[in-house]
Amino acid sequence: MTAVIGILNKQAVAIAADSAVTIGGSSSHKIFNSANKIFTLSKTHPVGVMIYNSATFMSTPWETIIKIYRKKLGHSSFPSIQAYQEDFINFIRSKDYFTSPDFQLLYLQDFSMMLINMIINEVAKNNRSLFDNQSEKNNTAILQILAEKIDEFSIAFTENIKFCPDFVDYSFESFTKYSSDIFSNIIQIKFSQNGFYPTDDLINKIKQMVYTILKSKEDKSSYSGLIFTGFGEDEIYPQLLPINISMVVDNRCRFYIDVEKAANISNLNNGQICPFAQQDVMDTILSGIDPYLEETYITNFNFLFDKYNKFILNILANSNPELTAQIAALDSKSISLEYIKLNQQIKDKNYIRPLMNAVSQLSKEDLAEMAESLIYLTYLKRRITNAEESVGGPVDVAIISKGDGFIWIKRKHYFKPELNQFFFDNYFKP
Repeated sequence: MTAVIGILNKQAVAIAADSAVTIGGSSSHKIFNSANKIFTLSKTHPVGVMIYNSATFMSTPWETIIKIYRKKLGHSSFPSIQAYQEDFINFIRSKDYFTSPDFQLLYLQDFSMMLINMIINEVAKNNRSLFDNQSEKNNTAILQILAEKIDEFSIAFTENIKFCPDFVDYSFESFTKYSSDIFSNIIQIKFSQNGFYPTDDLINKIKQMVYTILKSKEDKSSYSGLIFTGFGEDEIYPQLLPINISMVVDNRCRFYIDVEKAANISNLNNGQICPFAQQDVMDTILSGIDPYLEETYITNFNFLFDKYNKFILNILANSNPELTAQIAALDSKSISLEYIKLNQQIKDKNYIRPLMNAVSQLSKEDLAEMAESLIYLTYLKRRITNAEESVGGPVDVAIISKGDGFIWIKRKHYFKPELNQFFFDNYFKP
């Protein structure tokens, strides 16, 4: 796990990241405090990139990819941060040595397996007796329930769906042709070998579900967060543009811009704080309340409101049926939304706007200190509570400004700088 942040005003953007990385699976894992998460995207221009979540792209470390791209970029520049991001994606599309055809099929199979296992586990949890007493009749019932669950999942998932840019025009027919061998393997491994024989209709439902989720902008499956920040040639104020990226399938890069977390400093927006990954502590400072506690307050409000309504209904049930019906018809959801809106107004007035006004006036040094402090406070909470210490290690901090470029404030090295002067002598050589 990780914690990274970008703090921007008209002068500069300060970026900071911890060094913790978690290695292992769901049953056991280990945390190391040596990961690099901040990189210069160009050696000569004021632009950098941060990473969070997965540190690899289809098993290749992002550090390797970024540094190969940086060498390819050389002294070239682009008018905007978005143009840097677009060129970086084009670079990934053009390099098949970490997105080879075999690897693309392998990652699609893993992605499909993950989704199918999720659905099967949900069905098994609610129908344990059918799984524990397998027979031809019970297996048929399980497949029927599985089909219904896939329909529910697909309907819920496709509401307000938005597609990743590379997959907007990707047809189901193209996907079916590309993935035919994959689904033959999956049906054999997950179903046939275990005595289940899905119909062609169910197999098609499974393919359609995987296809829909593959195309969509979602952050529930494994992905990497890449945060491009700094100044393009034509930008006088810093910008921050995060993307979620996971894999390449059928030579299409599965990524999308996380628009809600982007920052665009302008004359109408003088300052912004952008936390990523484990941001509960940072959100507490920004909004004045712990996000979990706020969610608990809302849940309790809804519970007590419904309980109060039932209490009134019980009193009026026999004496005034008309009034009872009116009370029963009250829209509790709209009242809950009004409660949330009022709380948000208080947070905006007393916490968020005053803090943003202060951020807009901070010097470069203060921006860096604030960014480092917010990462450290996240670590400190993990350290002094029973929570897993998934944020930790040295905090790397950098400032990017239009005039001075990318300046490291704090940076760890895996080697002793005084013993490796040649590294610094060769840094700017092509």
